[in-house]
Amino acid sequence: MSKLKIIRDPIHKDIKLNEEEISIVDMPEIQRLRNIKQTGLTCLVYPSANHTRFEHSIGTMHVAGEIAKNLENIDKNLTKIVALLHDIGHPPFSHTLEVAGYDHEEFTKEKIKRMNFENYTSKEVLDVYSSKGLEGSLIHGDVDADRMDYLVRDSHHTGVAYGSIDIPRLIRSIVVIEDTNKLGIIEKGRTTVESLLTARYQMYPTVYMHPTSRISETMIKNATIDAIKDDIFKLRDLSLMDDIDLICTLRRSEGSSNEIMRKIDARDLFKSISVQRYNELSPKERWNLINLSENELGIIENEISDFFGSRIFLDIPKPPKMAEHRITVIMGDKKQRLDEISPLAESLKDAYKKSWSVMVYSEPETAKKSSEIVKDKNKFLFDFISDEIIENNILNVLNEQGTVQGVTKLAGLVKKSPNDTEFHSELQKLIFCGLVDKKVEPVRGTYRYDYTAAKLDD
Repeated sequence: MSKLKIIRDPIHKDIKLNEEEISIVDMPEIQRLRNIKQTGLTCLVYPSANHTRFEHSIGTMHVAGEIAKNLENIDKNLTKIVALLHDIGHPPFSHTLEVAGYDHEEFTKEKIKRMNFENYTSKEVLDVYSSKGLEGSLIHGDVDADRMDYLVRDSHHTGVAYGSIDIPRLIRSIVVIEDTNKLGIIEKGRTTVESLLTARYQMYPTVYMHPTSRISETMIKNATIDAIKDDIFKLRDLSLMDDIDLICTLRRSEGSSNEIMRKIDARDLFKSISVQRYNELSPKERWNLINLSENELGIIENEISDFFGSRIFLDIPKPPKMAEHRITVIMGDKKQRLDEISPLAESLKDAYKKSWSVMVYSEPETAKKSSEIVKDKNKFLFDFISDEIIENNILNVLNEQGTVQGVTKLAGLVKKSPNDTEFHSELQKLIFCGLVDKKVEPVRGTYRYDYTAAKLDD
């Protein structure tokens, strides 16, 4: 009889691991996650938010296994292994330190290639991790095991009341869409998915975008960038370090990295001196802000710092991803996207936009003086940043064609595959900024998306 181990978890209660899963949990790649906080420096705001990528990975493995049990033609054991490994490439403090081009998914792939498994090859594990097929969709799809675990877990450990989701009901609602290799949900599961959307939206400003969390994370991010520039360690070293390694290294360093780390230790945090909210910015201004490269951002920060006579950091969040709004809902013999049939899902998209903002932080010693300088000039940033839109192929096509019917046709006109992730990312950014209008048109029992270049004020 194979050996079983039971892990007691505050979210999912008893989680059972078989012999191979136990052996993987004991590997250094997984054990390292015990010392990487799931929510970065959110613990400076919510003191109990000290949960780590380790327990999240085990929880994701459990949820993925529960989903796989209800579906046919899925290798449940392989799916669980991939779910267990899905975060092993994270740097210290999780997403906070994906800096200087660091991509945790690429480092995860590198690590999997070098690992040995009892019943699978590393290639089989890697193929599922990289796949958009059924197994891959369970772990990183529109409504996936990763998201189901972290929302409830983050809510539990921060103590906020927004992450309550009926995970067992949601799991039972997930099905394979007939004649496809994709996942969807049955109509009975629609309200449960809507509760997931609501929970995620409520967690967004309350936890993930909390001002103090953002300031502290911006500080440690800049301390890390400075340390890499000063050759204290290499970028790829972040894939081997944990939170403890990084903090000790920054404390032992000299110069700006050490200064910032000492401020974090003393909770002597930078102060917000200006907030540029979504509705206060024009589409062109939003576009130019979210498209700044890390190098461009650093140059602008240096120019603003020289102007103020103290160190200034800009915090420009990435546009929120709303993949779960796209989940396919099976309604009898019809298949429809959730945001086509759910007024709640559609309205939350607009709410996400309006909660997005750009922050400017100053050293605490000079924050009051800096605040006085910008008090009557809300758009002082654009003394340093151009608000002229950069060249964009999608926008050029829409300006030439007028309305383009359907994303497939638009992709063709831009000379991209309709499955090209870069094309979709660029299109979503244009829509987010308000440079492109997307309109849903009912066509023969289904829906089509029409795209038009937005009319902008001069």
